[in-house]
Amino acid sequence: MRRYAQILFSILTLMLPFGPFLTAPPTHAYVLHGYHLLDLMRREMGTARSLEVIQKLTIQESVLPTEAVAVQETVSYRFPVAFRSEFASAAGEHIQIFSNGRALTIVDGRIVSDTESELDHYKDIFLFNTRELLINRLSQLGVAADVSSVGRFQGRIAYVLGAQYPDETVPQLWLDKETFRPMRWLLKPASAGNLSEAIEVRYGDWRKLSSIWYPERIEFYQGDRLLRRMQVQRTRVNPEFSNRLFDVAYWKSIYPYAAAPPPAQGESGDKNDIQRTIDRFRKLFE
Repeated sequence: MRRYAQILFSILTLMLPFGPFLTAPPTHAYVLHGYHLLDLMRREMGTARSLEVIQKLTIQESVLPTEAVAVQETVSYRFPVAFRSEFASAAGEHIQIFSNGRALTIVDGRIVSDTESELDHYKDIFLFNTRELLINRLSQLGVAADVSSVGRFQGRIAYVLGAQYPDETVPQLWLDKETFRPMRWLLKPASAGNLSEAIEVRYGDWRKLSSIWYPERIEFYQGDRLLRRMQVQRTRVNPEFSNRLFDVAYWKSIYPYAAAPPPAQGESGDKNDIQRTIDRFRKLFE
């Protein structure tokens, strides 16, 4: 017994110089590599062939000239290459398609865009469901996935991909430290300290749907201004979709392009993605 006590005492004595490292706060602890974090994220979120989400899309008063408006939106995923969303308002139908790198937006029977806006990228963390595809997509959007740190947001500890916390001058994706599920995506950082220009998506109320996880609430912010909220109502995992739903070439052959209106007096004509999206929703609801 004395011999075992001596051995234990020797081990504890050797560990004393390392005590400060063992009790260091989270921001100084060992941080998993960004690529490994994406592996853990993809493993946690699960896999499926397809997903349909019926959700309440609320466009906030700060975006529209009237009060906040809510519509029922249908979102369809065919992993990992195709996505479609559609909803109808009193003014007409709004359809967005993304398939194999090509995009299309149709508003009230006219093609208004063949590119994605910044807000459209909220879907990417679900659609691109392998580490390699997601790394490439994040890189395209300015997130350096090989950079990682630990931070805190609204009282929760998270892994930060793409930045060294608390730096918010670059795009970054935040993963909950306990679940590895996304909680925040800073798509566009504030420029020159102007917080009103920052664009971010927040994911909350995650729910297990058969073999995959999906958030029941997704919110979009510009600075501290809430632009829109998505609240899940119903879901279907692995539904069968027609190929035509995601066929960009087909829908281009069906709908004409909208004539671009001339810039209003005093307007530069060089609107950013967010302003174009706001104008698009105004057309549907005004």
